[in-house]
Amino acid sequence: MAVRQPRGHDGGRRPPEEGIAALDCIRPGYNVTSCVVTGLLEWVRTKQGEEAKLSKFSREVTVRLKDFRIQTELILRYLEALDRELRSQFPLVLRLTVETETPLAVHLRNPYMPLEIGLAWHPIFNAPYIPATALKGALKAGTRRGACGLPPAELFGHAGREGALVITDALPTSSVAVEPDVITPHYREPDVVREDAAKPTPIVFPVIRPGATFDFFVASRSLEVRCAEEVYGLIKEALAEGLGAKTRVGYGVVRLK
Repeated sequence: MAVRQPRGHDGGRRPPEEGIAALDCIRPGYNVTSCVVTGLLEWVRTKQGEEAKLSKFSREVTVRLKDFRIQTELILRYLEALDRELRSQFPLVLRLTVETETPLAVHLRNPYMPLEIGLAWHPIFNAPYIPATALKGALKAGTRRGACGLPPAELFGHAGREGALVITDALPTSSVAVEPDVITPHYREPDVVREDAAKPTPIVFPVIRPGATFDFFVASRSLEVRCAEEVYGLIKEALAEGLGAKTRVGYGVVRLK
């Protein structure tokens, strides 16, 4: 297949920069995680010295991801099918929508997105998502009370015992969900502590942008429908504590719609 070469400022053709052209597959119709892994291998092969650093590769991937459009049609069909299946098996089923109010960082060391600071990316739906493990962890950490006569440990489970509530992955229902963010570490502890020896190092990484929406399900075989309102209130309170990483510095503020 012929590769279209980018135009220079003079209207002529110029060859793509090595290690960059491999990332042209970060777009709908291509598997992004496979693209990033392949791109990283090409980056390491063609770059030398400072240019070979993972931080530079991560920045390039992040900039390209900001224009990525999620194909939500398949996700919405899956959510509808999952809704029907869950309701056929569970007496209590809640379909919930969570909206981000600040940037959300989740699965920063995701092996499927090998960046300096990664992001949870669904390998089948080819989109950012919130894993059920992250949701359940946030709910367990943020729950201060029980529901329907069960304490938090029995609702969400503990070592060696399954909880009464089943939590699914949260999948995106808005087509634009990713934006670049940046942190700038100044010190490399514990070696550098003096101000005159600090070396600020900006790190650009992808986050789920404010205003993105995700749908997920909470279901139970042991709780009845009458418990739905109480469970909803408990989940709303727990998520108010934050979701994902870096919540103490303002990330992961979400609201239940």
